[in-house]
Amino acid sequence: MRILKIFLLFLLIWFQYSLWLGKNGVLDYVKIYKKVIKEKKNNADLDIRNNQIILEIENLNNSLKNNNV
Repeated sequence: MRILKIFLLFLLIWFQYSLWLGKNGVLDYVKIYKKVIKEKKNNADLDIRNNQIILEIENLNNSLKNNNV
């Protein structure tokens, strides 16, 4: 019975280690989640900048059309 208890305790420790520190564990998930949040913010900033550039190009095209008329 003592061997079974030791084995179960070892199994519990091994599962906890795998969950928290192992490959694709909680710590990896948190790191990747933070990177995803940062990249989403970066993409939103780039979308705003792209929209401003598109608006500026449209304004330039409209002014060229108005000058040619």
